[in-house]
Amino acid sequence: MLKKGFQFLETHRKISFTLAILWTLIIIIGVSMPGKELPKLNLFDHFDKVVHFTFFFAFFILWKMVFAHQDKSSRMIIAVAIAFGFAIEFYQLNVVAGRSFDVWDGIFDSLGAVFGFLFYRYYLKV
Repeated sequence: MLKKGFQFLETHRKISFTLAILWTLIIIIGVSMPGKELPKLNLFDHFDKVVHFTFFFAFFILWKMVFAHQDKSSRMIIAVAIAFGFAIEFYQLNVVAGRSFDVWDGIFDSLGAVFGFLFYRYYLKV
């Protein structure tokens, strides 16, 4: 069932593009929230790293749906995700009140994108 949903998104690029843009905006809105306004969801230590990983796992998958028919798109999307993840950290350091640069957030953003690629390649495109 999951594979059929992704196949639908691959063939309906307008929907995929809209979802990818919305997800990217959700990430931007989330990282733009001042530190004191963030919900306190510390279910366990380093819960925020799971959030970063998940955001960029989905980021890769959604953008891959948009560019599914382009052979070299995976490398491009991973590179954009890594650059975007670390750019967010600089943005938070310099622009967002109560937020700072955290190299581990950037690393988990990157890992999320790489695992998104692996999931796409080995599960969705079998």
